[in-house]
This record gives sequence, C-alpha cells and structure tokens, in this order.
Amino acid sequence: MSAIAGVWYPDGRPGAVKECDRISRALALYGPHREGRWNGGEIALGHRLMRFLPEDRFDRQPLAGQGGRLHLVADCRIDNREELGRALGLDASEQAIMCDAAFILAALARWGEGALDRLCGDFAFAAWDSDARTLLLARDPVGNRPLHYHVGQGWFAFASMPKGLLALPDVPTGPDPARLLTWQMLLPLQGPNSFYTGVSRLDIGHLAIVTADGQVRDRRYWTPTALPRRRTIWGDDDADGLRDVLDEAVKAQVRGTGGTALMLSGGLDSAAIASSAAPLLAAAGQRLQAYTNVPASGDQRIWRPGLLTDEGPMAALMAAHHRNIDHHLVHAYDADLLPLLERMIFLADQPVMNPLSTAWMHEIYLRAARAGAPVVLTGTSGNMGLTYTGEHLLIQHAARLRWRSLWRDADLLVSAGIHPSRQLALRAAIRPLVPLGLLSLWHRVRHGGSVSPSPMLPVQWNNPQAQALFQQTAGPRYPFNRLTTWQAWHDLIMQCRDPGPLNAAANAGYGVDRRDPTSDRRVLAFCLSLSEDRYLRNGRCKDVFRRAFAERIPPEILDNRQRGMQTADWKLILLKARSAIQAELVQQARITACTDLIDLDSLKTLADTLDDAAPDDWQSVQRHYLKLVRGLSNGLFTRRAVGGN
Repeated sequence: MSAIAGVWYPDGRPGAVKECDRISRALALYGPHREGRWNGGEIALGHRLMRFLPEDRFDRQPLAGQGGRLHLVADCRIDNREELGRALGLDASEQAIMCDAAFILAALARWGEGALDRLCGDFAFAAWDSDARTLLLARDPVGNRPLHYHVGQGWFAFASMPKGLLALPDVPTGPDPARLLTWQMLLPLQGPNSFYTGVSRLDIGHLAIVTADGQVRDRRYWTPTALPRRRTIWGDDDADGLRDVLDEAVKAQVRGTGGTALMLSGGLDSAAIASSAAPLLAAAGQRLQAYTNVPASGDQRIWRPGLLTDEGPMAALMAAHHRNIDHHLVHAYDADLLPLLERMIFLADQPVMNPLSTAWMHEIYLRAARAGAPVVLTGTSGNMGLTYTGEHLLIQHAARLRWRSLWRDADLLVSAGIHPSRQLALRAAIRPLVPLGLLSLWHRVRHGGSVSPSPMLPVQWNNPQAQALFQQTAGPRYPFNRLTTWQAWHDLIMQCRDPGPLNAAANAGYGVDRRDPTSDRRVLAFCLSLSEDRYLRNGRCKDVFRRAFAERIPPEILDNRQRGMQTADWKLILLKARSAIQAELVQQARITACTDLIDLDSLKTLADTLDDAAPDDWQSVQRHYLKLVRGLSNGLFTRRAVGGN
C-alpha cells in the first residue's frame, strides 16, 4: 500500500504545500519507505510508499505526464500490466521499469476517464489536470484501497485515511451518528458519509471530478447489474472459464518481493485459491504458508446442525494436496482482545464488524510477517461471486409459475443449509414479487404494523434518529427483501462492506498486504455474467464451481455441506477478556455520544452474565456474542472519535 494526500486552494492563496505536508506526516505509518511531494502552487500532492511489489523500486511519485499537464498520486497494484502495456503500445523493456502508478498515468493520458474501464487491480488515485483545473479521484470496483476527502470553504483536501484529514485544524471531527447507525443496523454503506462528521468517503467503484468552484461530481463507473450476460454456454465452458479467470487473478496477485501466505479455512473459496497459488509458487521454487484459525479447548456447542466448528482437519486435507504448502494453526484465543481492537480501530479509522475475526487475523498477520510472507491471500468476496449458491433462481421459478421446480430447488437449498426451512425458502422466493403496498398491508394485518429489531443489534433504540432509520428500512422495506436477481443482490451486499480501511490497517500494523483474488474485477465480471441456473443445477448449488474445481479440491471439501464457524470458542474468548470489556463499557458510559448510539446498559448486563451464555441457543448467541462484540467495537471507535483532531 501507499498513502496519498493533496490540498487545493483554487483561489491561489499560499499554504497548500504546508497543509499537504501535515496530512503526509499523519499518514507516515501507511507509507514508511519513501515520501514524495509535488508543489503546483495552488495545489500540492503528496505520496507515501510502502514497498510490496518488485516494481516499487521504480516508484517516484508524484508522477507527471503529458508535458506537465497531468500529475498523479496513486495507492495501487495493477494486475493487468501486460494487457495495458499492449494496448498502450509499450514494449516489454519499457513495462519492466514502470511502477504500477505509471500504468494509471499512461492510461489516463490515452483514455481519460475511460481508463477506469480498463484497470484491473486494487487502486485509489488522484489526478490533477492543470489545463482543465480539475482533480479526478477514483477507487477500484470493490474498494480494496481507501480514499477520503474534505470540502472546505474555498479549499479541498484528500487523503487515503481520515486521520490525514483530521490532522488539519479546520476539519471538523467527531463521530458521524448517521453512518454509525447504518453500520450497526447492517445496512448498505452508500453515499459519501464516513465514520467522521468532517470527512467524506469516495464510494467503492466511483470516480469524482472536483472543480474550482468546490463542486464534487461523483458518479459510479462500475455497476454489476449492468454487466453483459452470457446467453449461450456450451458444455463446461462456464466451469473452464471460471477456473481460468481465477488462475489469472491469483497469478497476478502473488507478485511481490517476499513470500506468500494464505488464510486457509475449511471452505471452498480459500481451497480454490490454494489450488491455484500452490502450483504457481512451486514452479518458482517457493512455498505457500497457509494459516487456519481453530478453536481452543472449551465449549464448542452450536446453535444449529450443519456448522463446522473446527476447520483445521478440512484445511489440512487441502494443504496435503500440495507438497509446498506449510500448514499452521492459529487461535483467536491467544490474542489480547481489547488492546488489539483499540489498535485496529486506530489503524482503520473505523469500528470493526467482527472483532473476534480480527483476533485470529491478527495472529495470521503476525506469523506471516515473521515468516517473510508479506503477501496474504484471502477469499473474502468468494460467497458474492466465485461460490454463489444460485438461490435467487427460486424467484425466477415463482415469477414464471414453475411450482414444481420451485418446490424441488427450495428443498435442495434447505438440504445445503442455505435456508433453514422450506417455508422460509418459499417466502424468500415470493416476497420480492409482491407489490410493496400489498406486502405492507399484509404485514400490518399480520403484525399490527410493528416489527421488532433483531436482538443482535446494539443500537440505542431511544434515539429518534435510530427509530426513524429503522422504520425506513425494516420489515417490507428491508433492502434485501426487494431484490429479484442475484446481480442486484451481489451489488447491494458488496455495498455493505468497505475493505479498504481494514486492508490499510493490515499494511500499517503488520507490514503485510492482504489481497483477495475472489474480488478481482475479471473474476466478478465472469461470475456475474452467468445466470442463476448455472449455479443451481444438477441437483446441487454452486454447481459451476464444483465442476470447475472437481479435479483440484479433495471431494471431502468439495462435497461437504457444513458451513464453517470460525470462532466457535467465542464464549471462552470473551470470558478471558471480560474484566477488560467491563472496564471499557464503564468508560463508554461516561461519553454522551456512546450512550446516544449504543445500548450500553444491555451490553453491561451481557458482559456480567457471560457465564450464562449458551453457544447452542441462537438467542444467546445473538446477544452474548454478536450484540456484545459489535456494540463494544462501536463504542471503542466512538469514544476515540470524540477526542478531537
């Protein structure tokens, strides 16, 4: 990763360089290897480099092009360098000495904003056009690199992370209640709000043009629902294509200056990445360090059948498939939970959704860094593409009155653990097709017009803003209840997450670069081009994936219907940290912003009664585990955010 920064005074007043330097100093931990700056008078650009790529030795950002008309700073890893080089007419010798940002600059010079339709990889950049006096900001389609900005009175600033902007005395600070409530309610994070009141976020897959009058014209350039569909598929062309495109993504993402690690679960996504990465590395005489979180000894009861509490044995099967995989087990229990959470929140400038997952990721990052394997592969986006289930085919069956197929495939999805019962599967299929007015009427008749919030939400429901947001999005109006295609579902669920700040935290905190081949633009575009019936067919879900990797993943993994539960020992972990949790909740209760947003009285009770938590009771899991840790994380961030800049 690199960190980027910039300050623009359109009226030409002095001070842009000084303020840009202030931002750059605040971002030093995200780019410790080299600092660069360009002074354009009214505008100044800054860059901080953290080296992970072989070509980073050629990186001298900020870069200039078109005779000084364009100036660029970028935090990037471009995964289709050769393809871009051919399109740009660059020979191999030229490409070999170009840093990745230089490809972005050349693409912008050739195609303007159209360059964004050609870039594959993780990126966030800012490009200044001195002739047009405009600043172009952009982020990659899934937001693997962060970018934030502030619009002041007659000035504009941007930075990779909020803490860079908060280093400026004129930027307001404090937590943004609307964003925090949206986050707590597990709703899509759409729009420019960040978790800080004075800082805006460029949304994933968006670009923005900033003009001298202070206008920020934001538009989306990556729209999953508008991608072309494949109408004709012969034989196993879909499976062959899926396997090939993942191999292409993995090959691009193992590029680095050190070793490679993998977060290896007992599931399909990480197994597919292992099946691709291990042979590639073996051909180069390299090993793959694979890490699996497993529970410590303790209570591992589960609230429903079909959950895999210990993924170690399945992961070991995959590791044994390749002689160059070194398999290691880690325990989330070993992490010191509260100091770790506070540190990650500082590094990410936001709360973390899954604090116990953060604990085992911490263990993996530490070990990968010590092993000299700074490239850490993960399959976080796999469920939204590579291993999509095909479940939305039920809606098509219902819309076309294919009742026999609807019944059959509903039972199939229940047996696969996607839906808990046939009744709920059928309801999920029919509900999006019912007009909203009729659905609301039925809801009023059946439930009296009221709906209760989920017990896992740590929201302070006495807050009028929380009540209003809940009424706008609950029951029939819940966004996911109105989706009729899997592409629309993918689009919305990807907007519920923004991986960029957490990737930046891994860079700064551990010196590792987390990369997700399942979020590669080419992989997602291929998956989204396939209709639901390519995934739910042959009497099974995820059919295209199973055909694609039948020869590369052991059948015990490929045919396993259990779903992994990565912190089955959550009760043991929380009991170990209970005294620190209780002390932290006391601190949060002294802060008005925390009590306004979070149900702290309930969280205190849950912490006090952890001995009574029942891992085999879903109601207890929702409260003692999910509600407690998410509320704790939100409060940790809020307490820190009210401290000022």
